Amino acid sequence: MLPQEIFRKIKTGFCVAVLFVCAASGVSAQELTTTGVQLAPVVLSELLNGVVERQVALGGDNAESTHVVVQLSGSPPLMRDRQGLYRLWDIDPAHLIDNGFPQSEGRLNFKILNQDLSSLNFPIRVTVYYRANGELKFGYFDVMRTN
Repeated sequence: MLPQEIFRKIKTGFCVAVLFVCAASGVSAQELTTTGVQLAPVVLSELLNGVVERQVALGGDNAESTHVVVQLSGSPPLMRDRQGLYRLWDIDPAHLIDNGFPQSEGRLNFKILNQDLSSLNFPIRVTVYYRANGELKFGYFDVMRTN
C-alpha cells in the first residue's frame, strides 16, 4: 500500500470516528451568541400535535433567564410567558418574560410549542434567548410544515 493510500484510510477512519462520537454524545447543540446565530430549521409532519423544542449548549455560561419569541408569517412577534402562553412583544429586550427553563449538564432545553398547529401560517420564526453575565445571547430558526 502506498503512503498516500494509508494516510487516506487513516484520515477517513478518523473522520468517521469523530462523526460517530459527536452523534452519540449529542454534541449537535449549538451555542447562542450576542449577535445571534441561525439554528437548523424544524420540519413538522404532525401538525395536530405539533411539538417544537430546541436544545442549546451554554458554552460555560450560567443562564440567569430564558426567553422565547415566535413570529408567524405576517404577524407581530409574540413572547412566551412562564405558563407557555404567548402575548404580544414590543421588541424591547428589557420586556422579555423569563420562561424559567432549567439548565442541565451545560445545556438549555427550550419547550416552545406543544399544541395543534394545523391552522397556523407557516413558516414560523422562533428566536430563543438567554441572559448570562449581563449579555443577551440568542439564536433563531424556522418551523416549517412538510406539506
